[in-house]
Amino acid sequence: MLRDTQAEHTTRMTVLLVDDSAGYVRLVQEAFRDAGRSITLLVARDGKEALQLLGRQRRHCDPARPDLILLDLNMPRMNGHEVLAAIKSDKDLRTIPTLVLTTSVLDTDIVESYRLHANCYLTKPGDMTEFTSLVESIHDFWFWGRVKKMLIKGGEPVPVTVLLVEDSPGDVRLTQEAFRNVSAAISLHVASDGVEAMAFLLHQGVHAQAPRPDLILLDLNLPRMDGREVLAKIKSSDDLKTIPVLILTTSQSEADILMSYQLYANCYMTKPVQLDAFDNLVGSISDFWLTKVRLAKRAERE
Repeated sequence: MLRDTQAEHTTRMTVLLVDDSAGYVRLVQEAFRDAGRSITLLVARDGKEALQLLGRQRRHCDPARPDLILLDLNMPRMNGHEVLAAIKSDKDLRTIPTLVLTTSVLDTDIVESYRLHANCYLTKPGDMTEFTSLVESIHDFWFWGRVKKMLIKGGEPVPVTVLLVEDSPGDVRLTQEAFRNVSAAISLHVASDGVEAMAFLLHQGVHAQAPRPDLILLDLNLPRMDGREVLAKIKSSDDLKTIPVLILTTSQSEADILMSYQLYANCYMTKPVQLDAFDNLVGSISDFWLTKVRLAKRAERE
């Protein structure tokens, strides 16, 4: 959800870090301290402690309920995939964006995390400067309406396929132009309604040879089949659920935001009215999702 910029300056955000490495905990604490004073960082040293903390907050309506969870995978007592499954199977907790932040670069870990509805998958850099940059990008995207990402394989940028599901020709043109300005490594495909989007994803009719998207940008208010129904179909499909779906819509309805996260949307963004703000938003999507986040590339087929 994009929030008003002025409100972000006065609203304190709570992050739950689930990590058994004291060294990485200190790094994250330092990095968030550098990124902004508006972050309260809670720490759980393993999966069981994290779920106990989340359970206590839910039962007592604790105002410190996390706005975001950073989750390691390799932990004692309960690993990150088990924690992720527990969070995303709980209707009260699944709306909390849960970002996997781990040392693992295994395709099997990446695919399994998205299958369990992780909001995104990030690998911990070994270099302190890169680690600080990563935490700053998390802060900028999730708390200030920014995002960053580009598929990296062997250190070289890999063309990224994006499916834009949008019925407004004007918004399609704006998105095409904004992506063209930020990267030539993006292959953008457009579906003008939900029925066409599902045909594209299921390789039906004229879309028999359509590529599998790495990322989907989905409007909610679409003809024939609306975005809520499309999202539900994607996230209930074993074959499609690992594709991150970013809601990009004009709706600021709290009901739409809640429903989208209940249906496992990876994030929810509202379209800015100003052209410059729209360009900045698309640039932030490219910068976070297409350079920092690791996307599932159908490792099962490799």
